[in-house]
Amino acid sequence: MKTIAVPLSVAGTLLGALSLSAFLLPGAAQAGGGVSNVTSSTIKIDGVRYWRKKANEAFLGGVGEKKAPAVGSNYFQLVQPAPKGIYKVHTGSPVTIAKNTTHDWNVTAGRSNVTVGAGSNGDKAKNYTLYKMRIDLGNRKGDLRFETNRAIKQLNALKAEGNTGRMISAVWILIEGSESSASCYSGDLDVNAAGWTIDTTAQGCRETSYAVSPGSIVAYEMVKVDEWEKAELTDKPTCPAGTQYEIRSSALHPQDRCVKTKVSDRGVRCKLAVTDDRSNWYVKERAGRDTCKSRKGKPDKDVECVHGSDKYVAQSGKDKCEETTETYSDPSCPAGYDYDARTGNDKDVCKLEGIESFDVDANAGF
Repeated sequence: MKTIAVPLSVAGTLLGALSLSAFLLPGAAQAGGGVSNVTSSTIKIDGVRYWRKKANEAFLGGVGEKKAPAVGSNYFQLVQPAPKGIYKVHTGSPVTIAKNTTHDWNVTAGRSNVTVGAGSNGDKAKNYTLYKMRIDLGNRKGDLRFETNRAIKQLNALKAEGNTGRMISAVWILIEGSESSASCYSGDLDVNAAGWTIDTTAQGCRETSYAVSPGSIVAYEMVKVDEWEKAELTDKPTCPAGTQYEIRSSALHPQDRCVKTKVSDRGVRCKLAVTDDRSNWYVKERAGRDTCKSRKGKPDKDVECVHGSDKYVAQSGKDKCEETTETYSDPSCPAGYDYDARTGNDKDVCKLEGIESFDVDANAGF
């Protein structure tokens, strides 16, 4: 694994200049003009403006709060990093910056950021590279909306922040040198307290895993929930093992229920008249239904269950009566889902209020 790690003092000094346009590598492809319009809180890269204040807290896929202090500029404050392995990182075309101007950024001659391809000073690459690492906002596996809706802890953390809740959807990372392809820095995201790692399956890369430290984050993009959907995800209620799901449809009892049935065996007895002496009669086993015999030579009588609600069961050997009792419980929904009881013959539904769409926070201004 190679580590991407720019000291915070380096990144801060590097971006402290009024403009980095002079540091772009001559002849390099710079869509939108590369780096420009640098302020204490924002930066423009390839014509798009990004946040940069407290960039070291902008963990990709993390949930946090947009802080708006009375004095000073707005910024992102991390509340909860991304769960392990759910988001897919995509990396776009790089912005290349000439390294021979590093004295203007107060970068020391030592190993100052990513160690990819680094050996002695003479072996190091001659350029710095800015890569934009992003998570797509859509509703496919690996996307921010799709995975956040299914990571209940992450979704609840975002909800808890209310209107100021934000997520980090993209970051710009400063790398010394460059891999052969931007796809080398794309893959599955694994976040930890020190930063995150990206595991890649791209071909032709020097490494299969890259570690990103907070100090290498130059700028970031925040997104907010544009619209919530009360039934973004639906599921079916379930019953515990050993119970049966029962659909109920009445207006008085609209909620379905779980039914646990217990069967207990009880004996049979002779069916006698009130004038008969029970001690003179006994149950005789036989094929089919048992019969009741008289010890005084009287005609046979029928047998019965003690409780009229019991079920008579004829069997080989002595017959029996079965007592059936039922206990009830409520069906349950997955964690984070709300229960929706329905009348009629439809099964009840579990609903999750989830994210319908995101909006880039910068669209509302900085």
